[in-house]
Parts: sequence; C-alpha cells; structure tokens
Amino acid sequence: MKSILTPLIVLASGIGITNAATVIGDGAAVADGTGGSDGWSGISVLESAIIDSTTEGGGQLQATEVSILANRFGGTNHIIPLLVNSANEIAWVGPQLTPTVNGLNTFAITGADPIDASGGDLRLGVWQWNDGVDDADGGTVTFGNGGGGMFQMNVDGTQGAAAVSVGMAVTSGHAAGAGGRDYNIDLTVAPIPEPSVFPLIALAGLGLLLRRRRS
Repeated sequence: MKSILTPLIVLASGIGITNAATVIGDGAAVADGTGGSDGWSGISVLESAIIDSTTEGGGQLQATEVSILANRFGGTNHIIPLLVNSANEIAWVGPQLTPTVNGLNTFAITGADPIDASGGDLRLGVWQWNDGVDDADGGTVTFGNGGGGMFQMNVDGTQGAAAVSVGMAVTSGHAAGAGGRDYNIDLTVAPIPEPSVFPLIALAGLGLLLRRRRS
C-alpha cells in the first residue's frame, strides 16, 4: 500500500526546493494488533507494500524514514529494512535500526544507498534478529492480520547485519494470503533532489560582477 505525503516547498536564500514523499507499507493502520513479535529470526516480505515506476516518478529514489511498532526494545533486537524484487532477490539493503521504546519508533534515514525504481516492482521486507542468538526472541516488529499477503524466510540470527546483501535470494518458508499476517512497518521514500539551477545562476552573476570590478 502507498500513501502520498503533501509536497513541502521551502524557500531559502532564493533557492527553491520541492520535497515530496511516498509511504510504502501498511503500517499500524491495517494490522489489528492481536499479535506480538516473531520468536524466530528471519526476513519477512510484504506483497502489497510496493515501490514501482510510478512511485515519485520512478527512477532514483532515497529512503528518508522508517517507522515500526516494536515490543522488544532492550538494545539487542535490531531490524534492517529491505526491498525485494520480482525474482525474490534483495535489491536494496537499508541501515541497521534498533528500537528504543515500546510501541512507535521512527527513524530518520540519511546516507542510505539509492533505490532504483525503474527496474520493476520492489516489495518492502524486513530482516529481524536478536544479537548473538538464533530463533530466540528474534523479532521486534509487531504483527497482526489484515495485510495484502506476505512470506517469510528463516535466517540464522547469529549472523547479524551481515546475513543480508544485495542479490541474496529470499525463499518462502511460511506464507500468508491477503487478510493474513501483516507487519507494522513503513518506509518513506522521496525523489533524489536534482541539482538546482539557482546556485549556477548565482555563480554566473558573481563571475560577471568580478569581471566588471577588474575592468
């Protein structure tokens, strides 16, 4: 599921910057909250949380925010947001995130690899684990019912962040159809800003001014 955030126009020092964003995921609104967190360590892929060529015009996108509902937050439980392509291969790996409170945790994302939305649909996934152990309180993101379908793959939690990489195949060890299990996670993406023409115009004007002073 996608939702569009209203564009925000900021004017600063005579330079115009337009920021738009799209939220990918079903978030807290759809999962009914009856579930807790997974006991095992693994990757979950949400079938209806999709980035495609229509998302913010397609092309190169940037992740700006991840929001989750968590019920394990002691510092040893972590997640990494993922994007999985139609071949069930990981196409993008986000940063490691560690929830610090029970309930809503929102993480600002900076410096992550760009997301290429031009090569086909990408589905939101999440890798969850508990430091140093496998299949012991491995999950932290809460789940409920009402999703658009999902599948999961068990992964050894002792591998930590190194367990996932671009190109890795994600296979289905467990799946749920529409209306079944869904995870409380959202990923916000936005276009990568293109260089503004205004700084170039300002530099050109400064050059002309300096030439006039010298002459």
